[in-house]
Amino acid sequence: MDVSIEKKLHDLWKLQQIDSKSDAIRAIRGELPMEVADLEDDIAGLETRIQHFEEEIDELNSQIAGKKNAIKDFQSLIVKYDEQMNNIKNSREYEAIDKEKEIAGLEILSAEKKIKDFTKIIEAKSELLEQTREQLNSRKSDLDFKKAELVEIEKENEEEMAKFLKDRESALKKLDDRYSRAYTRVRENMKNGIAVAPIVRSSCGGCFAKVPPQRHSDIRAHIKIIVCEHCGRILVDETISGIAAAVIEEKKTTRRKMKLTAK
Repeated sequence: MDVSIEKKLHDLWKLQQIDSKSDAIRAIRGELPMEVADLEDDIAGLETRIQHFEEEIDELNSQIAGKKNAIKDFQSLIVKYDEQMNNIKNSREYEAIDKEKEIAGLEILSAEKKIKDFTKIIEAKSELLEQTREQLNSRKSDLDFKKAELVEIEKENEEEMAKFLKDRESALKKLDDRYSRAYTRVRENMKNGIAVAPIVRSSCGGCFAKVPPQRHSDIRAHIKIIVCEHCGRILVDETISGIAAAVIEEKKTTRRKMKLTAK
């Protein structure tokens, strides 16, 4: 049995209402999910930075240990050269040993300078490491707070969201695949998620472009499903959306206010 266009429009409008309510609940979360994701990225970056600092400091400490061992070796050589000085036989031997002793002394001075340089670098990197750890702890605290806030919001709306999901599933079953695919495609292309828009004051309720009178008449006739020429949204008239009653009430309220102002 073929389903009438009017029934299809009613089903599409109902599906849109369910999705709009779900979107409104998700909007309550605001930027929280994005903020949580950004904080997690920041934390991962800071942890990587800390790891690099720790590896660099370990490497520098390793080089310092190597230089200290080298100094001990050169000091041992100097002691050995001093002992050899006592057994020299000629000036040539003396000059050779003295030269070796001088070289060993220069190597010690060079190693000591390197140790000082490495120590200064370690101090600078240690300071940066401590600052980064503080930043990491701060970000972790922020993340814990944001996650707790997000969980609380989701818990508050969990029951309502479950109901909307159930209603959505039921509404989708009433539509054939062609219309559900068309609805999904249009909805995904709209920033506000509105795929089915009501006509309000002879304009598309989605993009506010004017709907030509003849097109408006065709939409009211429910002969076929018509989309907005400007934004591509599926258009429904006031008998489907129920917007007309709200507009009439708004006009009455405006007139009452004008009369009161005139008095």
